[in-house]
Amino acid sequence: MEMSRREFVQGMTAGVAGLATMGGATSALGTPATGSADEIVVAMIGTGVQGRILLNDCVNIPGVRFKAICDIWPFAQRYAGNTLRRAGQQVEIYEDYREMLEKEKDLDAVIVASPDFVHAEHTIACLQAGLHVYCEKEMADSLESAREMVLAARESNRLCQIGHQRRSNPVYHQALQMIQNDEVCGRVTACYGQWNRSVQPKLTWPDRFVIPDEILQRYGYESMNHYRNWRWFRKYSSGPIADLGSHQISVFGWFLGANPTKLTAMGGADFFPDREWYEDVMAMYEYQTSKGSARMYYQVLNTNGYGNYFERFKGDKGTLVISENLQQSYYVPEGDYDIPDWLAQVERTQRGGMSVIPLGAAIAARNAEGAAIMQEMDRKTIHQRHLENFFQAVRGNKPADLTCPPDVAYSMAVPVLNVIKAVESNEKLQFTETDYKI
Repeated sequence: MEMSRREFVQGMTAGVAGLATMGGATSALGTPATGSADEIVVAMIGTGVQGRILLNDCVNIPGVRFKAICDIWPFAQRYAGNTLRRAGQQVEIYEDYREMLEKEKDLDAVIVASPDFVHAEHTIACLQAGLHVYCEKEMADSLESAREMVLAARESNRLCQIGHQRRSNPVYHQALQMIQNDEVCGRVTACYGQWNRSVQPKLTWPDRFVIPDEILQRYGYESMNHYRNWRWFRKYSSGPIADLGSHQISVFGWFLGANPTKLTAMGGADFFPDREWYEDVMAMYEYQTSKGSARMYYQVLNTNGYGNYFERFKGDKGTLVISENLQQSYYVPEGDYDIPDWLAQVERTQRGGMSVIPLGAAIAARNAEGAAIMQEMDRKTIHQRHLENFFQAVRGNKPADLTCPPDVAYSMAVPVLNVIKAVESNEKLQFTETDYKI
């Protein structure tokens, strides 16, 4: 996205010189003796667009206090520092994460929101420093790096959460129960998912905030353009299929209770002459579920935004469409399916010429738990819920409470990162359960 004037002004108003470190003795948990007993002291590596989203959500979570932030771009440093200062949290600012880990000795956890190609490096370093880690998805730009992250988490005996926020979304959990327990779709035989975006210009930057070439190269970037638009270059990411598709492809395996056994894919990199990755990708998967085979078609588009993003599950009793945007989420029973009473009482609406049952209303009518969930859904963002799950697990030191630990995220990365191989080999890929295990 373009950097807005408001964003620029906000970033400029917080000078690095005005940000001081908050010190203090540490307890056995690593929290400052000057803070509350359950306070979690946090740092962030990577304060770009996604990092700032997480930052704004974290300041709304009681008991979470930032001690340090790290980014190689002075603008990102100042913007994030100013956000925290307005929230009453003053932090130390670093360019190099290694210096931060060396100096900040009372941290409990680190949020990693840096580009994909350094996720493994940053996450492993923090785990080895004895810190819990929340790492954005995709967990790594290669399965080899993702495997190293899983092993590092096991060896460190520290918690690691990967940022697939749908895993902490109560609407998705309710929809999962509707499919698996209530069987509103019957036997699911076909699935469809998409994330379509209109053509977007590359990210820009103010001339006065150009990072010197020697600093860019020190951290692995070829140019300022590569730094700002890393998602479009092979050196730093696995492209839109990982950046966007990883959110949704993982949902299908989760809901079907099975990992894909087959994959075919195609993609094009001919629309944007100045970008390396496939702008449009189509992939087809096959699953073997407890009820039989199911097939799924998925697409990610960066050349047309029609339809936005959603996941669709189709079975012999009905179709369930779910999205983080509840307005795009609904249920359509098959014509001869006698739906349960709690669904029959929900007022229907029209969508695309069809009579549909809004998913939010269906969840509210399902039971008291569903009604309570829908009543308070607007109180928190989708990312805040996933962050809260992480911090709650850290506070209780309970790995089992994490909704997306690294071994689960690895199994979700296998069908995503293999799309590139399927596109470039023009072959059907086949998987066994051993491909999903470490």
